Amino acid sequence: MLRSRFLFDVVFPALVMCWAAVLVYSAIASDTGYRALFALEAEVENKAAEVEALRTRRRALEKSADLLNSRSLDPDLADERIRSILGYTRPGDTVLSRRELDRILEAPAVDNTNGQK
Repeated sequence: MLRSRFLFDVVFPALVMCWAAVLVYSAIASDTGYRALFALEAEVENKAAEVEALRTRRRALEKSADLLNSRSLDPDLADERIRSILGYTRPGDTVLSRRELDRILEAPAVDNTNGQK
């Protein structure tokens, strides 16, 4: 009788407390706990932003492809693309090399107002 009383009064509650401690630790710190949940939620947000960026890029590419479609070809766009790819220019066009453009953009701005407001 004393032995069964000892099991129910001491050993069983101790085992239940240990089991509860293991469950709490697993819920917080394990690979499937709250830490992992927060990491997965952050990853989901990053992937959602990436998907939205890809959707935006896809829409832009679809629009560009539609403009290059032979049924709805925009002559100005075709002319621009052909000249940029082949390097052709029209008479009167001003052509700047990449180095020259960078030099112009890096130069300090000149005040053309001559002190007038």
